[in-house]
Amino acid sequence: MKSSYKRYLSGSVSLLLLMLALIVFPVYAANGMSGMPQINITEPKDGSEMAAGNVTVSVEVMNFNLVDKLGKANVAGEGHIHWFMDAKTPTAPGKNAKAKRGRNAPSSAALDKSYTWTKVAAGMHNFSVELVNNDHTPLSPPVVAEVNVTAKDETLKTMSMENATVGLIAKSMAFNTSTITVPAGARVTVNFDNQDANVPHNFAVYDSANAKTTIFKGDIITGPKMIAYTFDAPTTPGTYFFRCDIHPTIMTGKFVVE
Repeated sequence: MKSSYKRYLSGSVSLLLLMLALIVFPVYAANGMSGMPQINITEPKDGSEMAAGNVTVSVEVMNFNLVDKLGKANVAGEGHIHWFMDAKTPTAPGKNAKAKRGRNAPSSAALDKSYTWTKVAAGMHNFSVELVNNDHTPLSPPVVAEVNVTAKDETLKTMSMENATVGLIAKSMAFNTSTITVPAGARVTVNFDNQDANVPHNFAVYDSANAKTTIFKGDIITGPKMIAYTFDAPTTPGTYFFRCDIHPTIMTGKFVVE
């Protein structure tokens, strides 16, 4: 009798699992997917160090369609991304996945596979991402990823000839700094973040405010958009000049080489 009951129970469980598979997996197959949704943070790496200021988080998404249906009815296998900084990832079923503390990225980043956090202070930080339904609620089960990193102030002492990284933001028709300082002859990377929607900006370096001799001239981008400019700083120490070529009288600064 007990043996028959065990066989019956085992058969019932197997039948239930088969029914679930027949219900769930065809939904993902119909969306061109062959597995459960996944999201991984590709950059930065967990435990890594980086310069304070602008920190870009990049992800890869598998078995899930990112769609522009924010606030619409839920459809299995589709939705968008929520981005968090120094926040407990919200995973409560049926509730809007918005962190109560920490920083939430704007909805404009929901369909992108990278997002740049600005004004990241020096210190330890946690960055996390979550796949959510169209109505902003967590998937079931929740699909999240996170990394812990250390941001450090980038100064002349920490800069090297091979890697002098600077963060620069254009917002409200102004740069976020009026002075950039790098070592003489250094290989410079300027992570430029144009936050002015529908406004073109660039970053360019000249010998002086007269802009007669060009040291570096970056491509023009229309915001919101980011770009990384790379060039060699002058080998001769001195005070040079940088500007936005589109707004050369109001968006300017000193480019100091030491």
